[in-house]
Amino acid sequence: MTTDAVARLREQVRRLERRSLPHSHTDTLPTGHSAVDDHLGGGLKTGSLHDFLISDPLEIGASLAMLLPILKEGRGPIFWISDTPAELNACGLHQSGVSLERLVCIETDPTSLLAVAEDVLRGPERALAVITGSQVPTLKEIRRLNLAVEASGNTGFFLRFAPLARAPGKDPCACATRWRILSHPSSPRFFPGLAMPLPGSRRLSAALLRVRGGRPAHWILDCTDHAPLSRSLDALLAHRAPPALPPGRLPARQAARCARAGT
Repeated sequence: MTTDAVARLREQVRRLERRSLPHSHTDTLPTGHSAVDDHLGGGLKTGSLHDFLISDPLEIGASLAMLLPILKEGRGPIFWISDTPAELNACGLHQSGVSLERLVCIETDPTSLLAVAEDVLRGPERALAVITGSQVPTLKEIRRLNLAVEASGNTGFFLRFAPLARAPGKDPCACATRWRILSHPSSPRFFPGLAMPLPGSRRLSAALLRVRGGRPAHWILDCTDHAPLSRSLDALLAHRAPPALPPGRLPARQAARCARAGT
């Protein structure tokens, strides 16, 4: 039997084993962007690993703007596993729709980060786990995590730094998808009576670098998490109006100024 025939036979056995799992019907987590969801067949597949590359510390907000709306679609707990303290903003999470009651933050040392992540991903909670660390996981470590999510139906998200100078092909990728999300200039908003336009909603440059069984793609996405102001400024500033004074009565300082001016 040739090597190719053995490889095909092993792949068929793996497919049969996956069909026998209790979660063999794969769900998807919609991204909230119709163009992306249509390309992926409904969204990111559960029971898989997804890799988000961050090119610069200033771009972590762009990756979170893409990731947080995905996390809110899950039904189970959300684990944030990191080798540094999690600098998460409660108000920002709430605005993105992520329930703080579902969030569990785990801080561990870098050497045991992936071991802790594997234990979480093997759990029965149908959880979502965000794994953020400073070290690049090896192909063997990613395969171990893949076996964990395939057996449990949990979903893992790598959120890690990878400079643009580093070629994506040099990093091992056994994940279902790999992304690089960058900030993109917003479209200006023009309003009557204003000489200068105002900044529009946040925009993202979303690059799908790899996808298992699919084609890479690129989109410019508009985020709707910052709705434009739709109320009158008079109503917003009403509580700042000065207190009403009886007719003919002025504050002492203003009365003194008027007296000096001869009014």
